[in-house]
Amino acid sequence: MKKIPHTGANKRYAAIAILICTICFLSARFSFAQTRHGDFRRDSLDTSFIIVDHIVIEGNKRTRNQTILRELTFTSGDTLPADDLMNQLELSRNHVMNTGLFHEVIMNIEKWNHDTVDISVTVKERWYVLPLPAANLYDRSFNVWWVEHDHDLRWLQAGIRFYQKNLSGRNDQFQATALFGYQRRLEATYSLPYFDRVQKHGISVSASYVQSRSLTYRIDSNKELIYADVNSFQRSVFQTGVNLFFKPGLNYRYTLTAGYKNSEIADTIAALNPDYFLGGRTKQQFLYARVSFTRDFRDIVSYPLQGNFLDVSLSKLGFGIFGTVDLWEATTAFSQYVQLRPKWYLASINKVKVSFPTTQPYNLQRGLGYGNDYVAGYEYFAIDGQSWGFTKLDLKNRIVNFHLKSSPKNPFLKGARIPFVLYAKIYLDAGYVSNAHAFDYNTLDNQLLVGGGAGIDLVLLYDTTFRFEYSINKLGERGLFFHTSTYF
Repeated sequence: MKKIPHTGANKRYAAIAILICTICFLSARFSFAQTRHGDFRRDSLDTSFIIVDHIVIEGNKRTRNQTILRELTFTSGDTLPADDLMNQLELSRNHVMNTGLFHEVIMNIEKWNHDTVDISVTVKERWYVLPLPAANLYDRSFNVWWVEHDHDLRWLQAGIRFYQKNLSGRNDQFQATALFGYQRRLEATYSLPYFDRVQKHGISVSASYVQSRSLTYRIDSNKELIYADVNSFQRSVFQTGVNLFFKPGLNYRYTLTAGYKNSEIADTIAALNPDYFLGGRTKQQFLYARVSFTRDFRDIVSYPLQGNFLDVSLSKLGFGIFGTVDLWEATTAFSQYVQLRPKWYLASINKVKVSFPTTQPYNLQRGLGYGNDYVAGYEYFAIDGQSWGFTKLDLKNRIVNFHLKSSPKNPFLKGARIPFVLYAKIYLDAGYVSNAHAFDYNTLDNQLLVGGGAGIDLVLLYDTTFRFEYSINKLGERGLFFHTSTYF
């Protein structure tokens, strides 16, 4: 196996990463001014300003009023510019919708008496308790499972997922999962958006235990080499962590994460790839910590059409206690969404990851081709490396947009309007993976990746999006790809 010479590649990629990060920060136009307008003062009657007198909330049975009020850009007693009132109502509606608690949010002006107004917020709550039979795909993506693994049912996990959203009416949620099959997965998570009187500090805790009978132990020709044994588990992973949140304003959040991870692999995996944990080890354990900052001005989080998003994080894996892992990771994600004209939208999605040192355990150096981190047309390839980045540009047109009225007697939908929105789009992606230890048979490492195509996006109930895309890459390969996502 011949390693590809890589002198200077890291420097070039680092320069590209720094340039992209700089553009992201400049484009974000940092402005930490709060969206509340209570600082306006009236020295005399001025009809160019409006006082919010009362805020009336209706339709919430479990959700506390304060949970809704904290998402509004104004409070009772605030003074707003009259010509900005409708904009603040729309922003507030989006914030309430983005909690994921409601099918519908309707905001109206109830009374307008000279220079005062009453605002009503009417919501239709979702079904918060969902014990669901689950079939989970134990693979990198639907496309890989369907084509590369011949939609083998052994790659499906069957079990149950239990969701309890809005447990105490404060948008807190508990989730438990039990899945069985080629991979066993047991996990539980509890998240509380705020626990203090000022509603700015929150917490989440999680724990999981996963056992896998099949395991990718190496990449060859940018395809996964998988070892499977139906009679024994090839990897076991226990992980637990806690997240502390600080949300000083509606659009900003700081997160501090701390956790512990313990992994074990079979002797066979260590023999097939001694670098899986480095040094032929069969055990790996480490503490980790992460600090991140998020600035989110998207209109609707599940499928944004306007606004922008920025997330910056710095992670440390290993603190010298167990001695098997010692890595730093920095990640920046930035997206911009623009409405060009009625029904026409443009989006730019960018992400960069840099990690060091370059000598890393194989299981911790994932690159592109996993989850949502991919370049269009390369979904069948796994391109691993220590640092990587991609940019996506798409232009879409809304061609269908209607809502179906559900029955008020339906216990799940409660008379809500069910959205059905269809977008046609064209897109162009580019990406790069820097691998300091690439082999000559992994030809996509340390190469500019370019792909694009045309497709449709279907947005349905519970903020679920189905994406059907026909893509072509620079290798001349083309095909139809399917992606799905849900915010719930």
